[in-house]
Amino acid sequence: MAQRPDYKTALSVIREQVQSKDFARSLRESAVLLEQNTTLVELWSLHGQSLQGLGRLAEAEACYRTGLELCNGAPRLLVQLGHLLSRQNRGEEACDCFAQAMAADATLTDAYRGLLNFRAIPLDSPEVATLLKLALDTERSHAARARALFLLGQIYTESGLDNPGFAFYEQANRFAAADLKGTREYQVSPSAAGMDRPFFSRYRRGQPAPHCPLLVVAGLPRSGKSLVETLLAHHPGVVAGGELALVRKLAASLPAEGNLHAQARRLVAQAESPLLQLCPPLEGAGARYLTDTSPANLSRLGWLGLLHPEVPVILCRRAPLDLGLALFFKNFRSGHRYSYQLATIGRAMALAEKLIDHWQAALPNPLLQVQYETLVREPDLVRRELTALLALDDAGRAEHQAPGTPRTWRIFPSRSLDSVGEISPALVGFAHRFRHQLAPMMQAYADELARPRLSSPPEPRSVRERRRKRNRA
Repeated sequence: MAQRPDYKTALSVIREQVQSKDFARSLRESAVLLEQNTTLVELWSLHGQSLQGLGRLAEAEACYRTGLELCNGAPRLLVQLGHLLSRQNRGEEACDCFAQAMAADATLTDAYRGLLNFRAIPLDSPEVATLLKLALDTERSHAARARALFLLGQIYTESGLDNPGFAFYEQANRFAAADLKGTREYQVSPSAAGMDRPFFSRYRRGQPAPHCPLLVVAGLPRSGKSLVETLLAHHPGVVAGGELALVRKLAASLPAEGNLHAQARRLVAQAESPLLQLCPPLEGAGARYLTDTSPANLSRLGWLGLLHPEVPVILCRRAPLDLGLALFFKNFRSGHRYSYQLATIGRAMALAEKLIDHWQAALPNPLLQVQYETLVREPDLVRRELTALLALDDAGRAEHQAPGTPRTWRIFPSRSLDSVGEISPALVGFAHRFRHQLAPMMQAYADELARPRLSSPPEPRSVRERRRKRNRA
């Protein structure tokens, strides 16, 4: 059937549903479209992602394989199937998918990334030559060239060539930031500083809100949030929600009228909890908690404490040298504008630490602070602390998903192991070999820590001037 004119709009809607994790709706709507057209690669992709998001992995695999048959072995579907197989620890099958995708379309850098989860790529290989060609191609977008450069940085660093590897990462970050407009500083919610312990004592709900199953794991990316979620999800009482960003969405939904105190009075006076309206239903027999690991929640935790002081909060932090390197080496698909420059990373880490200390002192919620280094060296100790905080029966965790599952994925600074494989301390201290290159980051970190205020750094004069010119125009 020929593609209808409205398919583009329909696909855009489904894409937005997948991005917002409204998987039940995106599954229904993509199924309807598949009844009309079975040759759209993106449609099979979105349908498979919806099934994955709902935890229906066998159906997702069947979806991708059917799509491959009907779409002439589309390389994009091969990559997605490869990533799905990776999550199931089926490394050889995953690598075969990635290799087929690379052979069909050498520009698919996501296939190289998938392959690197399992195998090193030698410097003298054709793959490196292809990535260099992609990075140098001025006809490609900044983002596309950045993706190739991030991969080259990883390959060279893993080969022991730290200086050229770091140079690739630097150029990758420059390209990734090239098209960004506005501030690149880490942003702290203006309300955070005003939400101290007396604030929460002053504003309390007249009647307790209905129970909220949320469990917030807060911190910067690469600080151990996903590892904490993995430990928790081994227990049948915990469902891994990933980066739901529910506290951020709650803050964004509040009316802008009035100051902080007026907003707090309105919020605690409501009979219903707007956070519960945002929270998806908790699925699974015996499940009591749904984790939310979004970094965007960290500076907005005060709204959670105001509405639901019973919701547990786990605060994650990590040694700044290792954390900063992991952020700089990470190719974020969206957000985290501060991660593209060493100085802004340094200030972001200091602000995150000040936020963690602030919430530790102010929030009425049950709290546990988890240090990355302890987590990866003594995961059983941290697991016991977590289950004690949540009043979960430690003996009831799902043994078939225990952290001792044999690992086939390799680890590197831009990510930590999650549901595939065992937690490893291999990255502790890794950044020390780059300490000279990271000196500007650590200086910015120290300078920001010395600032007493809990607020976003002031914008550089050049940014302020550009904004004034746009406003005058």
